[in-house]
Amino acid sequence: MLNEILIILILSLIGVAVFKRLDIPAVLGYLVVGLLAGDNAFGLIHDTHAIEQIAEIGVVFLLFTIGLEVSIPRLISMRKIVFGIGASQVVVSTLSTMALGLWLGLSWQVAFAVGGALAMSSTAIVTKLLTEQYELHLPHGSISLGVLLFQDLAVVPFLVLIPIFAAPNAGSLLLPISLALAKGAFAFAVIFYAGQYLIRPAVRAVAATHSHELFTLFILFVALVAAWLTWQLGLSLAMGAFLAGIMLAETEYQHHIENEIRPFRDVLMGLFFISVGSQFDWHIILNEPVIVAILTLGLIAGKGIAIMIITHLAGFARGIAIRAGIMLGQGSEFGFALLAVAITTGLLDLGLSQPIIAAIILSMALSPMLIQYNEAIACRFDPDYRGSQHDTAVNIEEACKDLKGHVILCGFGRTAQNLAQFLRRVSIPFVALEIDTDIVTEAREAGESVFLGDSSKPEILRLAGFERARVLVISFTELKASEHIATTARDLSPDIPMIIRTRDDRHLERLLECGADEVIPDTVESSMMLARHTLNALGQDQQTIDEMLDEARAGHYARVRAFFHSVDDVDLDTPDHHHMHSIEILGTYHAVGHSIESLKCLDKIQIIALRRNGVRSNDPLPGVCFLPGDVFIIEGHPDDIQAAEIEIMSGL
Repeated sequence: MLNEILIILILSLIGVAVFKRLDIPAVLGYLVVGLLAGDNAFGLIHDTHAIEQIAEIGVVFLLFTIGLEVSIPRLISMRKIVFGIGASQVVVSTLSTMALGLWLGLSWQVAFAVGGALAMSSTAIVTKLLTEQYELHLPHGSISLGVLLFQDLAVVPFLVLIPIFAAPNAGSLLLPISLALAKGAFAFAVIFYAGQYLIRPAVRAVAATHSHELFTLFILFVALVAAWLTWQLGLSLAMGAFLAGIMLAETEYQHHIENEIRPFRDVLMGLFFISVGSQFDWHIILNEPVIVAILTLGLIAGKGIAIMIITHLAGFARGIAIRAGIMLGQGSEFGFALLAVAITTGLLDLGLSQPIIAAIILSMALSPMLIQYNEAIACRFDPDYRGSQHDTAVNIEEACKDLKGHVILCGFGRTAQNLAQFLRRVSIPFVALEIDTDIVTEAREAGESVFLGDSSKPEILRLAGFERARVLVISFTELKASEHIATTARDLSPDIPMIIRTRDDRHLERLLECGADEVIPDTVESSMMLARHTLNALGQDQQTIDEMLDEARAGHYARVRAFFHSVDDVDLDTPDHHHMHSIEILGTYHAVGHSIESLKCLDKIQIIALRRNGVRSNDPLPGVCFLPGDVFIIEGHPDDIQAAEIEIMSGL
C-alpha cells in the first residue's frame, strides 16, 4: 500500500505542477494521474478499493466546505437567481437527460442518476475564470454564482434518492422516499439543535484555548460525526457533512474553519479524482468517438442553451443569457461524485458510465477556452448585445463630454455613495461607473450621475473623461478587480491621482505597485477614527490629535500598520509584512554591550522602541548599547524578524 501511495504522490506532484503551469484546473491533473496509474494504462494501482474508501472521505470534506459557503443571508439576497434560474436549470437539465436516457433504453432510475450528474457545473472552473477575467460581479457572473449555489444545494437530494432508487423494491417508492425525507429532516433537526446549543459554544471554547491542533481536531470530529449520523440513518455520509457545514457557517469562525479543513479536503479530493481516473477506460474515446463526441457536445450545448433560455425568460438580456450559458456549460466535480454513488450502490454499471465520464472530462477541458471568449461569442450571436454596449458607451460619452476636473468613482456601493454626498456638498462634479444594474437603475432615478459600465475597460474610462478628471477613486474591496483597474488607469495616464479603498492593509504595497497614489485600508482607518474619538473624549487638543493622525498617515501608515500577531492571524496566501515583535535581551545574548547600530539586520527591520527599567523610549538613538533586561521592539516581515532575533542572540 505504501508503494502505491508513493507512486500516486509522485505522479500527482508532476501532474498537478504541469497542469498548473498550463493554467488547467488541478481536477483534470488528478484524473490524468488516475488514468495513467490505473489498470487501463500502466497498472500501477492494485488496491483500488482501499483508495476508493479513503477517497470517499474527500467527498465528505468537499460537501462540508460547500456547506460552509452556503450563507442563509446570501441565499435570501440572491433568491430570484438561486431558486428561480438555478432550480429551473437543474430540473430542466435532469428531466431532459432522463427523457433522452429513456429513449436510449435506460431505466428511469439510471436516467435519473445520469441526469443529476450532468446537471451540475464545475464551481472550481467557473469561479476561477470569473475571478481571473474580472467578471465576478458582472450580471452573467452573478447569475453563474447563483446557479452554482443552487446546484450545491441540489446535490443533497440526489445523494438521498440515488441509493433508494438502487435498492431492489417491487412495491411503491413512496414509502422509502418518505422515510428518507423523514430521516433527513430528523438529521437536520439533530445537527441544527446540536449546533445551536452544543457545537457553537464548544467551538468558542476550543478557539479560546488558542491551540491550533485542538481546533483542527475538533472540526474534523464535528464533520465526521455529522457524516456518521446520516450514514447510520441510511443516508449518505456527504449529506451529514453538508448540514454540519451549513450549521458552522453561521459562526464567527467560518473562514478559519475553512482554512483548517482545506488541506484535508484538497488531498482527499485529489485521491477521489485519482480513483475516478483509475476506473476510466480511455480506450472508449478511440473505440466510440462518435458517442463520446455527441455526449460532450450535448452536455456543453444542451446545458448551455437551457441556461440561456431560462435566463432570458427570467428577464435578462439575450447577450447576458448567452454569456451565462457559456459559463455553466460543462460537467462538474459533483458529477463524478454522483456517478460514484450510483456505481457503488449498483445502480449504474461501470462500463455504461465510461462514455459519460469521458464527456464530463472533455467538457471540463474545453470549457475554459469557451469561457475566455464568452463576450465575443455573445456579441457574435446577439448583435443587439453589442449594440446595447455601444448605447451605454454613447450615454457615458454624451454625459461626460463637457466634464472637466471631475472625480471618477469606480463602483457605486455604500462607500462611494457616501463619498458622493460629500462631493456634492462642495460642488465637485463626479461620475460613477457601476456594473450592478439594480444600483444603476435606482441611482439614476434619483438623479445621480451613475452609468452602467465596466471601469476595468480602458475605453469606458476614456469615455468617462479620464484624461480630464481630477481624481480616480476605486471604492470596492475586490483585490483582483482593483489591481486590474489601477493598472489600466495608470497605463492611460501616469499623472491623475488615484485613490483605492481596500479592506485591510495586507494588500497596500501591491496596490501601490499598480499605480495607486493613496490606499485607504478600512481596518487601519477605523482604528485611527477610534483613536480620534477616544482622545477627544479625554479632552486632548484637537490640533494635537490632527497632527498625530497626519503623522500616522505619512508614509502609507508605516508606523501604525505593525501589530503583535497571534498564530491564528497568519495568512499563508497573503502574508502580512508588518509584524511587530518584542525581544527580551538576556545576559547570555551576544548583543549585550553592543550598540543598536552594530546590528547587520537594520536595513530589513524597523526599530519601534527600546524598553529599559520599565521606561519605554520610542525611536532610540543608534548608539545606545543593549543591557541585560532590555526589551527591544522591532517591526518587519516574519522572516526578517526571525533573522534579527538570531543575530541578537548569537551574533550570526
